[in-house]
Amino acid sequence: MKVLILGHYNIRNFVLDREGYLFTLNRKYYNSIKILFSLINSIFILFLLLLKISFSQVDGNEYSKDLIVGELFGKVDPADLWQLIQSNYYPVIRNNSKIELEKVESSNQEVIFKVHYPNEGSSVHPERIIFKFFESEYRLIAAIITEEVDFAITESYEAAEEIHKSTSSFKILFRYKPPNFVKMVGYNNQHQILKNRNVRKALTYAINRNYILNGLLRRAADLADGPLSHESKLRISGLEEYKFNPRKAFQLLQEQNWIDTDGDDILDKNGKPFRILMTYEKDVLLEQQLVTRIKIDWNKLGIDVIRNPLIKSEIKKILIYKNYDVILMNHQFQETIDGFETFFKSASSENVLGYKNSTVDRYINLYKIIEPSSQKLMLQAIQKQINRDIPAAFLFFLWIERYFVNRLKFTNFQDENGDLLPFTEWYLK
Repeated sequence: MKVLILGHYNIRNFVLDREGYLFTLNRKYYNSIKILFSLINSIFILFLLLLKISFSQVDGNEYSKDLIVGELFGKVDPADLWQLIQSNYYPVIRNNSKIELEKVESSNQEVIFKVHYPNEGSSVHPERIIFKFFESEYRLIAAIITEEVDFAITESYEAAEEIHKSTSSFKILFRYKPPNFVKMVGYNNQHQILKNRNVRKALTYAINRNYILNGLLRRAADLADGPLSHESKLRISGLEEYKFNPRKAFQLLQEQNWIDTDGDDILDKNGKPFRILMTYEKDVLLEQQLVTRIKIDWNKLGIDVIRNPLIKSEIKKILIYKNYDVILMNHQFQETIDGFETFFKSASSENVLGYKNSTVDRYINLYKIIEPSSQKLMLQAIQKQINRDIPAAFLFFLWIERYFVNRLKFTNFQDENGDLLPFTEWYLK
């Protein structure tokens, strides 16, 4: 009769055959079977361990050839990745290169591109570029420190400082922001309260931008008074700077009959409180700091500010439908009439502020038919009118942003001038 030995049964005194009969073993056979079973069990466990090590090595070799870019849902919509690659925000491929990118996988958390090199046998460069998205910048910082990602970008000084203190695996570098990259508080000019120009002026006067510049930005920015920076040859001088002046802000609001009539420390008018929803990029450190500062400044005036953090894809939607009150936003203005027409002309589909001014519309139309020698003056006249209307509070022009590179995994990521090379030219160590 055949005997079936099952490892999960106690075989101290018996084994179970396939018919289910119980057989008592002789002591001399029991010891031999026990030793044999232990030996087989040990060999099996050793085999599993060796198999696990083998698979780990294979996986490690495969994934060590990935370059993982960490990004935030609040800052970037995954649907915009290709546009950001083409604009060189992410330096992936050099212009006119024969290297090709193929999107091979996309999920809620990751977008994966496979790199096709002209020489497919090359193994010294990244084989895949993986964009991994995080819910918060704190989580992204942790991922950098633990080397879950190889590259990331931030505008936050505090983020760079924390990474510098916590790890030596990453090299921290910086690059200059493009010209006329302005951070501003966009007002919905169609909003029942904010359509009043003097209300918008009051809100702008109430923002302590010097505190922001010195305390949050460590002076790595220039204060803004319009769409174009001070370095621009087309910028007009003598614009109202809307320097921090809470007294003037309060007076402007009083003139518009915004007064606290019920003693709840919130201004009201015709029985309605001055309450506004402030939208900003969710869980992005610098955005959180700016909103906190602006909220404090506006609260002092008696304005109730409600935070509304959203991810980038949601922000894009509310801008299209102008379904917001105020929004903290970035924009890079081009030094052309097209850049002003796109953002400020009443009929423009990309006029996300809902700003309408017949004078600006007329000047934009005139610019296109006047002599080239007069066009600069016309563009400056447009800036002057925008400055009077204050459709947005232009805060500052940020100088730099910092980025992090995993130098334990990659080399050859900078050229001789210290500029960042495309990802596909980095060497794996």
